[in-house]
Order: sequence, then structure tokens, then C-alpha cells
Amino acid sequence: MKKKLVLGLTAATALSTVLGGTAFADGSDDEIVEIIWQYPTTMDTAADGIYRMEDALNEMMEPEIGVHVTFEPVGLMDSQNSAVLAISSGEQLDVMLTAFTGMGNVVNKGLILPLDDYLEEYGQDILANSKTLEMCGYNGETYGICTGDTIGNSYGYMMKKSFWDKYNLAEETGWTEDKVYTMEEMEHIFEIVKAGEGENFYCTIPWNTTQDPLNNSYIEYDKPSGSLSGGVLMLNRDFTDTTAYDLFETEEYAQYCDMLYDWAQKGYISSDAAVTTEVPETVIRESNYLGMFYWYSDPGFGEVNIGEEYILLKTIPYYWAYGGGSVIQWSVPITSENPEKAVEAINFLYKHPEAAWLVQFGFEGEEYEVVAEDGEDWQIRYLADDVTSLPYYNVYGIWGNRLQWPVVEPTNIKLNSYKRDIMENCPESRRSPLFGYSFVPDAVSTQIAAIETVIEQYTPSLNSGAVDPAVALPEFIESLKAAGMDDVIAEQQRQIDEWLANK
Repeated sequence: MKKKLVLGLTAATALSTVLGGTAFADGSDDEIVEIIWQYPTTMDTAADGIYRMEDALNEMMEPEIGVHVTFEPVGLMDSQNSAVLAISSGEQLDVMLTAFTGMGNVVNKGLILPLDDYLEEYGQDILANSKTLEMCGYNGETYGICTGDTIGNSYGYMMKKSFWDKYNLAEETGWTEDKVYTMEEMEHIFEIVKAGEGENFYCTIPWNTTQDPLNNSYIEYDKPSGSLSGGVLMLNRDFTDTTAYDLFETEEYAQYCDMLYDWAQKGYISSDAAVTTEVPETVIRESNYLGMFYWYSDPGFGEVNIGEEYILLKTIPYYWAYGGGSVIQWSVPITSENPEKAVEAINFLYKHPEAAWLVQFGFEGEEYEVVAEDGEDWQIRYLADDVTSLPYYNVYGIWGNRLQWPVVEPTNIKLNSYKRDIMENCPESRRSPLFGYSFVPDAVSTQIAAIETVIEQYTPSLNSGAVDPAVALPEFIESLKAAGMDDVIAEQQRQIDEWLANK
């Protein structure tokens, strides 16, 4: 791919020299358009790696589409707030990011543009290569371009293989690649390993960074508003049921809390799990931890580096949840002077995977090397054990179509092929009925804010088995109701019913 691109650039540069101006692929000689694009990063923005990457990307973009991109560094979770400030103050911003929150706030304030017409004319490669645009709608229009390109997931338990082998758990549990483990079977595994390893050994790591039971590995459900504060569809009961429930009032959640409390009493969970500030991906590297519940690819397709070999035990088979469209997505602010060029710039990364590789991984031979190629799949190796020491390092996977990327060693080279296949073949019976639905929270925004405060107060302890649910869960539910949960569920149901009637 890279060699073809270089030849194309050479031809474009030569033509520009002959004409004495800028020549584009369409034959025009218009002025270069400057696009300001938010760039979420944890890097030191004084490091020249970012600017070298930016220069190289512009060498690709300028001859073909007449766009010069300037990246504006920003924190991932601060991106929307930063964009709102820029728009309000009249600063130029052409491509902004919304991360892990609904876009309703910026749509309702009239801060971003609907993109359907622009995508039709300037986003053909986005339309052809992105399967996730239906997750970026609001009130029937497209306002964002999802940065990932997978819909749905499986969930399960990530276990260190050394313990799996030590206790002969494959034979003990009747493991096969297709096996789906129940919570009872998982507890049986914990019982065996805990008995062998003794005190100060823990079998799972609660996720204080998420309120979802077992990091989504417990049951299937969908969050119509993108948050548990807006209720859920209980897909584990019926994928066609469009009834909104308060998850925390369900029998399933009560059983979950009892299970976690029992696990804590048996020593499967650390006593400080509810208050620790260490992230699970760090904790699991310690020798006295067996594993953790995590999103699941498939046997042999692990993507998380935990410091040693591991296996994956599936607890939730693959399914599609909409999640209220609460994903990471690019949008175009109303203040953009060239929205068509902003969309065309985003489209460029879908049209040219090598451009997305550049932004994500840096320069071949400097930050990484290609170690294997298999059809449409590639595998690379970073050129430093500590990737943060590289001249350029991008921690966030948000550029172009991720299914066209290489995988990083030791990840199985066929991971993206597997993802493409399983996503395209997900049966209708495993898909949420709410794809394309968008919850408008205006009528209950005060209640939602109060509910989220209550959820943040109770879930860390309940998710860690640190409190007796016989006492804490009724208090939790009572506090949710006092905050207005019933009002939110009723409004959610009203909007779902209206959307279904007009679908």
C-alpha cells in the first residue's frame, strides 16, 4: 500500500511544479483548505513526533483533496467540553470528538451539523467501509462518524494460562472453543484455584471504572440512553422485548449482588476492591490474581497484554447492543467554514488505510515494523518494549476503519478477519431492536443527573461485594426512586414506543 501511495504523490508533486500551483486529483487548482481537527492524546504535545506525523499526512492529503490538517491536542474525555468552548468563543474547529457520552447535548444546542448530505457527496468511503453509522444518529439524522468499526461483542473471563494448566481446568470444566460458561461454573473454577493458592490470592478484579455488572459479562442488556441511569432493555430475557426496566430493581441484579457478596466472603475478591484506584489492566499483572471479566474476542484472539499467556472463557455469546449510540464519534461543528472538506478529510482515512496507519502507529521503521502479512490481515511489532518511549505513540484507536488496521504482536493476525466475519453473521435473534433510536433527555435531565450521582455512590461497593446487599440494595433502589428513576423510565418508554410506531 505504501509504495503505491508514494508513486501517486510523486506524480501529483511533479504536476504541481509544471503548473506553478497546487494540482489536485480532480484537476482543479483551488486554494488549500485549512482544517482544524481535535487530536485526543496523552503524549507530550511538545514532542516533534506528532508534528512529523501531521506533516506526512498532509503530504498525502494536499495533492488529492486540497486539505491541510492541523491537529489540536486535547484529552479524550475533555474533547466535547473543549469543543463547546471553542465553538462558543468563535475559534476555528472543523472536526470535533464526542467520547463515551451521548451527542444529544451538542445537537440540542445546535452546535454540530447533520451530516447525511455531506456523507452522500464527500463521504463515499465512510459509507462503504463503516458499519456503525446507524449508531451515530439523533432524531433521524446522522450527526457523527463512529471511530470504531465493530458492532457488538462477546464477553467473558480472561484467565492466566499458568493456573489453567496447573489445575487441569480444561478437563475439569469440559472446555471446548464453543463452550459458554455459567456463573456457577466460573465459581467452581474460583473454588478450585483459591483452595490451591490460599490466602491473599484473588480470583477476579471488580471494575470501578464501569457500573455494568461484571464489566458486561453477566447478562445481555441494552442501554437506550447509553447509561444505566436511563434504564435498560433486558435482552437476556427476550431480544424482541422493548420494555424499559431499571436494571437495579430486577431479579437478575439482586442475584448478581448476592453472588458478588458471597465471592467476597469466600476471599475471591480483594477487601480493598471498592476503593482501589489501580486499574484492572494493571492489577491483573500481579502474581496473586487469577484473572478478570472482560470483553471477549475468541479463543486465540486476545488483545490485552497482561504480562503472560492467557485464555478466554466465554460467558456472554456475541450480540449487538445499541447503547444509545454512546460511542466515540467525529462530528462537524456549525462554525466550520468548510464542512464538506472536514468530511472529506475524515473520509480520506477510510479511503486510504495507510493514512490511518500513519496516524495510529506512526512511521514504519521508526515506531513499528511489519512482521507478517496474510491476505487482508497484517501484524506489526512496536520497536520498543515501552511504547511511550517511541518518538510517536498514539494510545487511542480512533482513526479510520479499525478493521483495516494491522494487529500488534502477539495478537493473532486473523483477529480482524474474525471480527469482520462474526459481525456480518450476527443473527437477527442476537441484535437489540433499538438500532437507530435516540433518547432525548431534556424532559428528565434533572432527574438523570441526580440518578447518576446515586449510581456512582452505590455501585462500586455492590460491584465489589463489599456491602451486604440485603441492606444496601433496598437503600440503593429507594435512593434511585427518590432521585426520579420512575420518571426517567416512563419517559424512556414513551419515546421508545413513539419511535417504534413511526419506524
